[in-house]
Parts: sequence; C-alpha cells; structure tokens
Amino acid sequence: MTSTAAGSSLRLHVVTDDETLARDDFLRVAATVLQAGADRLAFHVRGPRTSGRRIHEIASQLVADAETSGGTLLVNDRVDVAMAIGSIGVHLGRRSLPPGVVRGLLGPGLPIGVSCHSVESARDAAVAGATYLLAGNVRASLSHPGVPGRGVAWLGEMVTAADATPVVAIGGIRLGDVPDVRDAGAAGVAVLRGIWKSPDPATAVVEYIQGLNAGDERN
Repeated sequence: MTSTAAGSSLRLHVVTDDETLARDDFLRVAATVLQAGADRLAFHVRGPRTSGRRIHEIASQLVADAETSGGTLLVNDRVDVAMAIGSIGVHLGRRSLPPGVVRGLLGPGLPIGVSCHSVESARDAAVAGATYLLAGNVRASLSHPGVPGRGVAWLGEMVTAADATPVVAIGGIRLGDVPDVRDAGAAGVAVLRGIWKSPDPATAVVEYIQGLNAGDERN
C-alpha cells in the first residue's frame, strides 16, 4: 500500500498516546474504532513513553482486527516493531530514520507516513517516497501546549509542496474544522482527543469520515 491512491483512501488517522494505550478497555475500544472506520481508517499505535515490548504486544493483538475491518495499522517511530510484525506500516517523526532508509527495510508493500512541519520538509518527504504526510499543527493542540496553530492557509501551502503525495492535517482538528481542512486540499485528518475523549469513539469515527466524504460532494 504505497501508492498515492492508497494514501488518499486513508481519510481518518486515529492516533493514540501513552494515556490511551494504558486504558483498561483500550483493546476492546480499538477494535470498535477499526471496525467503524473500515478501509478509510489508519490506526496509529503511538506511545512515546511506552516500551517497545508493550508497543509490540498491542500492535500484534490489533493485527487481526485491522485485517478483518480492512483498516490500516501503523506504529509510530518504532521501525523495529513494524519489522518484527512484518505486516504493518510505520509513521516517522522528526527523530525517526529517513523514509528512504525505512523503505529499504520494510520493502515496497507497506505504508510509510512522515510528519512534516514546514514546506521544505513536506517537499523532501514527498520526493523520498512517503505514502502520505501528516502536516501540523493546524490548530492549537493540547499535545503541543503554547504552540499556536499554523492555520488552513499554511496547510494549503503544504499540500502544494507535497505535489501528488496525500497530506493529512493534524493538530486540534475538531469535527467542525473538517470542511475548511478539506477545502485547503488535505486528503484527511488525524485525530487523538476527538476520538478517545468522545463518549462513543466508534460513532465519532463515523462522523469524521462522513464529514471528510462530504468534501467530495462539494468538489
């Protein structure tokens, strides 16, 4: 799943953090999120302070749910975990290995996403063969306290810099922001609190995807 078309189909990226991974009901809720998103969903197992062993355990247990639902499972930063499992993709941040190196390790068939925070980094990641780019933060986000959002005009510049590589907006994206993000040219959105802080995460997934799909009807 390395083509532009494959990256474009992943409309909603659901991201976790250490707190989310530690929830007693995490695996059960994660399964419902994957089922609700089906083949439009990319599920990121992300835990910056969670051990590699635990990330591997969690991702391994979600592989079957992703295969059943048609969703795409990724681990953030942990190329070693992706290689150990062999059937999931990876999302790379600022401190990760370069995407070209990771492609050589994972082979041609798995998605590789890259977080980008400037026009230059978006252009470089696209040239390096990233499946999709995460661009942020678009709005102010609790994940980056004190950092102002860059806005949808900046997001549009990132889309232009990425050329044909799909760009996914991240950073404080609420359901009401989806139309503006789509109008700026983003292929999708990445969400953490909008899903995991919802009283019904599966329903929130459906609502985000419906909002993203509505952009197709306007275009």
